[in-house]
Amino acid sequence: MLYTDTVDHPTIEEITVYPLNRAELRMADAYVGGRPSVERQALEQAVRGRGTAYVARFRHTGEMSWRMPVLFSAALADGRMTIDHFDTLWRRLDRHAGVRQEIDDQIIRREDRAAERARRELLRAEALAAGEPPPDWSADGDYNDDWSGYNYGEPAFRLPEPENGRCSHIDQVVEREVMDWLQSIPQRMSTRDGSRTVVPAPSVSVHRLRDVVDRAATDAVEELARLRDESLDWAEEADRRREEAAVKAREDADRRARRRAERAAKKAAKDAEKKAAAAADEAENAAAAGQVIEVGPAGPAPY
Repeated sequence: MLYTDTVDHPTIEEITVYPLNRAELRMADAYVGGRPSVERQALEQAVRGRGTAYVARFRHTGEMSWRMPVLFSAALADGRMTIDHFDTLWRRLDRHAGVRQEIDDQIIRREDRAAERARRELLRAEALAAGEPPPDWSADGDYNDDWSGYNYGEPAFRLPEPENGRCSHIDQVVEREVMDWLQSIPQRMSTRDGSRTVVPAPSVSVHRLRDVVDRAATDAVEELARLRDESLDWAEEADRRREEAAVKAREDADRRARRRAERAAKKAAKDAEKKAAAAADEAENAAAAGQVIEVGPAGPAPY
């Protein structure tokens, strides 16, 4: 009966196959890792001599090395994944309809932001040329793709351009799922007495990897759609609350204005009563003194 306890001696795969897998992965990583030009040319010549299909697998593996660095490091340490696995990973993501639609939408949004930035720069230049203050769009959101969170300058490290676009959120979800799948498969199995080793089952096969990638990509696309719907709901809720707050503010302002008007009217009435009482008192005092006082609109006037 097979079980997953470790054994003290390496398997034949660990001695012969895994080092070759790691070497190919390191070559693909070195191909995009900023190596010297001489080394890059040597790698290009070595890869080009193996055919167009191998060049494509090599190129896709190099791209996945920076798109999914955690998975790539785990594959180097594990030794069972090859450039065929990473090529399959790249192709399944590239051919997934939902992922493709998300990438196309991102490209459209990026182009829209670029057009908006160009329009704002033109309006700012026209305002400065006319001697007017430049427009302020600080409350309308950020339209700079290079913004790092601290400044608007050139990023300290810019990632290479992907061959056919990518979505970072989908890459992270798929990377996490493939990592869990890889770690769930035991490195090797042995007999109970540890006398021999066999190939573990299920193995790290390309066919199983396809299913994992397709399922993870579908879940990631659905999660993005759900988050987008929730963000729209939150935006609608925020707009509704802002409208309610504006209506309440107007009602409060009208209420305060009515109260001020009522207080002003009461004060004016009291002042008029005081003036009338003062005029009556003055008329009585004048009558007592033998003077005739005429009380008119302008107040008492002796004559």
